[in-house]
Amino acid sequence: MKTTNLSNLLKKLTIPAGLSGYEESISREVESLWKPLVDEVSRSRLGSVLGYRKGSAEPPRPRLMMVAHQDAIGLMVSGIREGFLRLTEIGGVDHRILPGQLVQVHGKRTLPAIVVQPPTFLLPPEAQKVVFR
Repeated sequence: MKTTNLSNLLKKLTIPAGLSGYEESISREVESLWKPLVDEVSRSRLGSVLGYRKGSAEPPRPRLMMVAHQDAIGLMVSGIREGFLRLTEIGGVDHRILPGQLVQVHGKRTLPAIVVQPPTFLLPPEAQKVVFR
């Protein structure tokens, strides 16, 4: 596979939102990419995309299974306070890398956003004196 083709494929597979439990957009992308390559495409009860390609060699044929994760770790809005979105982690996000991260907020329409430390006056009293490192 050429580097440009691989680069385009990786973009197609990493751009759709696929937060754990909300993988429909990435599942649709995987399904559309697999359709021209396999004989059958189906979905499991858990939402996994399954592709089946029939072999042409005489039995017993070698078998190959490719497996990949389609969901991603992320954040979910848990509330709104004074114009700031409160976030909760989904799937093991390292909170130390969040400040300054560009994110997308998915709702009625997708909006760009940036993660910031909350201002001190919005923190609970016990957290107002803690120094973040």
